[in-house]
Amino acid sequence: MKVLLTGATGYIGHQLALALAQRNIIVHALVRDLNSIKAPIHENILLFKGNICDYHSTAKAIKECTYVFHAAAYTNLKCRDVDNFYNTNVLGTENVLKAALEYKIKKVIYTSTLSVYGPSYKDKPITESQPRIASYANDYELTKSMSEELVKRYAKKGLYSIILNVSKVYGPGLSTYSNGVNRLISIFARKDFLIVPNRLRSTSNYVFVNDVVNAHLLAMESDINNGQYIIGGENASYKHLFSLIKELTKSNIRIVRLHYGFVKALFSLTMIIQRVIKLVPSITPKVLDSLFVNRISSSDKAKKELNYKATPLSLGLKETIQYLKLTS
Repeated sequence: MKVLLTGATGYIGHQLALALAQRNIIVHALVRDLNSIKAPIHENILLFKGNICDYHSTAKAIKECTYVFHAAAYTNLKCRDVDNFYNTNVLGTENVLKAALEYKIKKVIYTSTLSVYGPSYKDKPITESQPRIASYANDYELTKSMSEELVKRYAKKGLYSIILNVSKVYGPGLSTYSNGVNRLISIFARKDFLIVPNRLRSTSNYVFVNDVVNAHLLAMESDINNGQYIIGGENASYKHLFSLIKELTKSNIRIVRLHYGFVKALFSLTMIIQRVIKLVPSITPKVLDSLFVNRISSSDKAKKELNYKATPLSLGLKETIQYLKLTS
């Protein structure tokens, strides 16, 4: 069997490509650079030069494939140009869906994000049926929501598809913009102190990358042809997350808490200075706000209908720390 995979040089896509190849599935990986050091290497992975923004290269890579895994996305929240998000996340997705419909693909598995639902309301977990209760925090959330609407529109045209809304991912794999938890682990293991805003009760859902990969495989193998599932793990506050990482890395790091308003004002001032000297801001106040809202979620639907299972946070963090070779 052959499958098309987009986003093979990304964090999730790279791990997914290898998992598929190890199952003796031929993977057509659409990549911009055939010589990229992030391209997955395996005898069952065939690299196709191109990108989803170009329909012809997408169509060429999709030929003879049975399934499509669409994991490519533009995720750089530091970017101020909405066109970068729109071109990849919306127009690129439509190219993939159009080609999938034309070449009679059996099913498309689309990798989306939990953030399309916005923040959770109080202590109530986000579920697939929850309407969004807040405005979009950034262009990434907006364009991923728009792309989901495209997937649903093509489903009405007869293209089977499953949307997977993934929470905050961590675990072994490539070092990319998307795996902030891995970077946090490295900070705990190597630094003497860490300055953080004082909103450590903010709670998010964290999912082990191996579970995310397995969810994609379950979605492919399932008899369910159309659906949407939240793929998450354990809900944890920053305070609990920091405590676990500190314990598992045997770190003596000192955590310095600053008032959230002060930190936000500091980032605002830094952003102004960086823009004056024509540097891309590292973290904007909007990005900061998106990091310190509650995103509590439930994956009960995926567990019930896809037989999805989630790794406990402490176990996943332990494996990640061992992979990063940060244990003392």
